[in-house]
Amino acid sequence: MLPAARELLTVRETAYLLRISKQTVYRWAANGDLPSIQYGQPRVEGARRRGGAIRIPKAAVMALLAAEEVA
Repeated sequence: MLPAARELLTVRETAYLLRISKQTVYRWAANGDLPSIQYGQPRVEGARRRGGAIRIPKAAVMALLAAEEVA
């Protein structure tokens, strides 16, 4: 388990809190619009399965929620 596991959210948890799809979370993370941590085995070229896992810092999600409330 990661040392700060309580401070990290899964893609599903992030999507739920932000009321967006999981695919949008993956896209934002890939584009750098949402800070993310990727760990585990990297994806092998040509493999059907994805590699590793993505976790989103809870602080980044809370900052987006706070910005949404202001707007």
